[in-house]
Amino acid sequence: MVKFKNKLTNEFKEAQYAAGMNFDVEEIEPFLNYLSKSILDIGLTQKDIKLIQEEIERTNEDNKLIEFGTFDVTYKGKQTKIRIQVEIQIEDEDKEVVMYIYSSQELVDIIDKEMLKVEGQREF
Repeated sequence: MVKFKNKLTNEFKEAQYAAGMNFDVEEIEPFLNYLSKSILDIGLTQKDIKLIQEEIERTNEDNKLIEFGTFDVTYKGKQTKIRIQVEIQIEDEDKEVVMYIYSSQELVDIIDKEMLKVEGQREF
């Protein structure tokens, strides 16, 4: 079992705001890298991103909910937290990931816009 930063306080665990979207497995790492390098002043570490990606790839249980925990990040010069949770959905042999990122309303609104950009760039 992978150990993640898991300093969830009851207050943050119950964050009211979340951005969420369905991703293909191979979209998770690039999205988290983009978020960490382009949106956040200080985002997730490469180690954290790799561990998240590897745990998702390793999980083969349908409807499996994975709580990756709370991560300290910096946005617009202020320290804040994001909480990442995913649900693995498997249909036939296709694995899809529903990723939820919880944080402040302002940051969640920005992350949601970035998720919509990813969705808009997909080819149908």
